[in-house]
Amino acid sequence: MELDKDSLQFIFASTIRALHKFSAVEFEKHGLALSPEQFHLLKIISSKEDSIQSELAEILQLDKSGIMRHIDQMETKGFVLRVNDAIDRRKKYIIATEAGETELERCKAVLSQFGDVILKGISDAEILVFRQVLSKLKENAER
Repeated sequence: MELDKDSLQFIFASTIRALHKFSAVEFEKHGLALSPEQFHLLKIISSKEDSIQSELAEILQLDKSGIMRHIDQMETKGFVLRVNDAIDRRKKYIIATEAGETELERCKAVLSQFGDVILKGISDAEILVFRQVLSKLKENAER
């Protein structure tokens, strides 16, 4: 079977991998203690008052065990805490710590710096169209 390097799926997947690799290298280069996946997860946790593992897995479209591994790693680093629900002890909320909020801000600063690099030569109008196309692709795929 021949690989169609011009297909939308191939271009999209290879772009995502390149952006992920670029962000991981930048995070490491700047001494950040989070991976790009953990950054996105912590950003969601930080923005919500009551995050639970299954909800986070759904939002990020990852399996629960993958989310659990990231939470375990971030808890070990002191960036999140698990807090038992007052009524249902099986339910644990994930909350960001002060150290987690600080690391999150460091990550955002690095992301804004390399945003300029990856968006070089792309106009605001092109970005708007790209966002619209991505939204339509997602909508069509979720039907």
